[in-house]
Amino acid sequence: DGKVYALDARTGDPLWKFATGGERRFEAKGLHGMQPKQQTIANPFDVFLSSPVVADGTVYVVSGDGNVYALDASTGEPRWTFRTGDVVHASPAYDRGVLYFGSWDGDFYAVDARTGAEKWRFQGGRDPVIHNQVGFQSSPAVVDGVVYTGCRDSNLYAIDADTGKVFWERKFQNEATAKGNPHWLCPAGLNATPVIDKKSRTIYVLPSDGKLHALSLVTGEDRFPPTQF
Repeated sequence: DGKVYALDARTGDPLWKFATGGERRFEAKGLHGMQPKQQTIANPFDVFLSSPVVADGTVYVVSGDGNVYALDASTGEPRWTFRTGDVVHASPAYDRGVLYFGSWDGDFYAVDARTGAEKWRFQGGRDPVIHNQVGFQSSPAVVDGVVYTGCRDSNLYAIDADTGKVFWERKFQNEATAKGNPHWLCPAGLNATPVIDKKSRTIYVLPSDGKLHALSLVTGEDRFPPTQF
C-alpha cells in the first residue's frame, strides 16, 4: 500500500506508519521489444521489493516512487529524502555511515546516511531501445571498503566505497540454447544479491545464466568452474 509500518516487537501493536509516494513498477516504451513501441509498459520482471535497513536510530527505506527515505526509528518522522531518477526496489546497504543503493534509472548511489547528501554515483549500462539490460535490481554487499553489486547490464561491479571508482567488473553471458520457436533467452542479468565469504575471499553470484559462480573478491576471476543448476 506504499506505507512503512513500525510494530511493537513484543505485542505487534502499531507504533507509527509513514506514507511514501506509492508503489509502482519500472516502465518504458517498447519494453523488451514489445509492441506497439509507443505504448508505455510496466516491467513484468520488476517483482522484487526491498527490505528496510536500520542503523543508529534511523530506518532507511527505498520506494517505487523513486525516493530513498531516512525515518526516525522512534517516531517515523522523515529526516531526509533522496530522489533518484526512477523506481528503487533493491534493498540498500549501510556501512560506516554511508548508504549504498541502486536504482532502475541505471545509476548506483552512495549517500551520507546522516544528511542524505550524495557522495558519488556510478553509471551502469544503458539500454535505450528495449530497456531490458538497464537498472540495478540486485542489493549490494559491502566488505572491507569495497561495494559489490550486480546490475541488469549483466555485470558484477566491485567499486571503491569511498570514491565510486570501479576496481573490476565481470561480464556474464547467457550461453544457453533455446529450444523451440518462438523462444526467449534471458540475458545474464544479475538480480540476486551476492554472497561473500570473507575467510576464503570469495564472492558467490547467480546470474540469469542459471549457474552459480564463485569469484575472487580481489580480481573477479573464477575460483572454480561455475555450477550449473
